Amino acid sequence: MHPKIYGFIRQLLKLSTERLKKQPVPPHIAHHVWKAVCVITAVYAIAEISNSLPVYAEVPYLLASDYCQGKSRDGLISGKGACTFPSGNRYEGELRNSKRQGRGMFTFTDGTRCEAEFQNDLLSGKGVCVFLGGNRYEGEFRAGKRQGRGLFTFANGTRCSGTFQNDLLNGLGVCIYASGNRYEGVFQNSKKQGRGILTLANGTRCEGEFQNDLMTGFAVCTLATGIRYEGEFRAGRQKGKGIYTLSNGSRLEGVWREGKFVEFKTKPSTIRLTSPSLDDRDERSER
Repeated sequence: MHPKIYGFIRQLLKLSTERLKKQPVPPHIAHHVWKAVCVITAVYAIAEISNSLPVYAEVPYLLASDYCQGKSRDGLISGKGACTFPSGNRYEGELRNSKRQGRGMFTFTDGTRCEAEFQNDLLSGKGVCVFLGGNRYEGEFRAGKRQGRGLFTFANGTRCSGTFQNDLLNGLGVCIYASGNRYEGVFQNSKKQGRGILTLANGTRCEGEFQNDLMTGFAVCTLATGIRYEGEFRAGRQKGKGIYTLSNGSRLEGVWREGKFVEFKTKPSTIRLTSPSLDDRDERSER
């Protein structure tokens, strides 16, 4: 043990029990404790000699190369504290046994801020993260990741809510896009995947299967004009067999390719057949 630390311990032993409980560590001793990484040895030595009396010391605590300051008891920090990490990231909040435990604020060097509950050093429980660029997540965390019910708001105004797994939207969810389009259905890794309903801002409503964010497979679309399409889609456009039902009840059957009729089973009228654009992938911007 460093001679100055040893001398300080001997000096403390001469103090009364009450004074020992709250005796501050002088700055020059704290410096040597920090430099030699002996804070645990020093504090436990005092406690052991004084029959395990709890000792409080306002000294920096070295934990896994991360620097924290707070109220130390028996060599471990519990209660309110602040940590500035070698990376520049910073934590302010509750600590238990020198780990982030309870409510706290974590600020990353890129400006991202997370105010949430922590368990065993990781985000766990409810919280809010505001990311660089303006994206925002409010919801549940587990083991440092977005996990559970949550709402992700993009800087452009797009809002997606649902169940998150491993940081991404998985399962049933709803996205309301900045353009006014709306999707309600199944997500996989934050992409539309499975059964869903896409309602466009112009009133077109399509219900069907999605793959990799785009309508693929059989679907039914109803346009604002009353025209109805039932048929096959691929990558967000009509492709394959389909039936158009006009507002007057007339039916047009044929084959579509890249959003256009190429083969008719019934004669088309002079009406212009339009293909709704169902690709809204550009409406989201990840962190």
